Amino acid sequence: MKMRIWLAAIAVSAGLCSGAMAQVAGKVTLDGKPGDMKEIDMSAVKECADQHADPVKEETVVADDKGNLKNVIISVKKEEGMDLAGDVPKTAAEIDQQGCTYHPHVLPVMIGQDVVIKNADPFLHNVHALSSTNPPFNFAQPNKDDGKKIDPFKTVETFKVKCDVHPWMLAYVRVFDHPYFATSKDDGTYSIAGVPDGDYTFVAWHEKFGEVEEKGSVKGGKAEVNFTFKNAEAAAPANQMKEVIVKMTETKACTECEKPAASKVVEKADKTVGPQAKAE
Repeated sequence: MKMRIWLAAIAVSAGLCSGAMAQVAGKVTLDGKPGDMKEIDMSAVKECADQHADPVKEETVVADDKGNLKNVIISVKKEEGMDLAGDVPKTAAEIDQQGCTYHPHVLPVMIGQDVVIKNADPFLHNVHALSSTNPPFNFAQPNKDDGKKIDPFKTVETFKVKCDVHPWMLAYVRVFDHPYFATSKDDGTYSIAGVPDGDYTFVAWHEKFGEVEEKGSVKGGKAEVNFTFKNAEAAAPANQMKEVIVKMTETKACTECEKPAASKVVEKADKTVGPQAKAE
């Protein structure tokens, strides 16, 4: 009898460990060059500039040389009639102000979850939420603050948070009515714990590139779902150059121009659009 109880206890323990490790995981990548992010000019505010030895750039698109994309919020899409019941996370969602920038840049949070705003800088910041369906908040944190608790959010919404004192400071909050969400890390990876087995649509949201959806089946508490965003702007100059060439060759003015001049335009365009575009 004791042996039977002991074996049952081991089985339960193994099941709990397996459940704790269950997760939906994957990677988010960018197809196309991210482009150079604009350098933030903090020179007018000495207290901010003094905290950075190196230039600080905007975080609109953060990707490494392999295309791994950071600051993407991944979530389970709640289809009509779907029950995605889950416990509200016990850990508070946090926004901190460090070196006159928000950390994190994007924040997923569940309705009813505690939210805390911190100020790691020993000087004034203003936290202004531009929400529309959730109660907006707008308050100052004049000194270092280990955490000011705000009212939990009540509805699904995505909105900006800004600082009225330092206009370059910007963050995004995305509110869900379930706990199945995560944010991609520096290497583009993410993981969502506790998703029940079943077939789902997963959504990856980026502040610039919008949303990408992928289907995925969770079996045994696990699934791998990867996302790819296409940077259409990276290809815009080449496409625009092709349009210019077509328009020029279709007009009478171009047919009457000197061949050397036209050939120079085409030669320049060839170098701009690249071999793949020329083949098309």
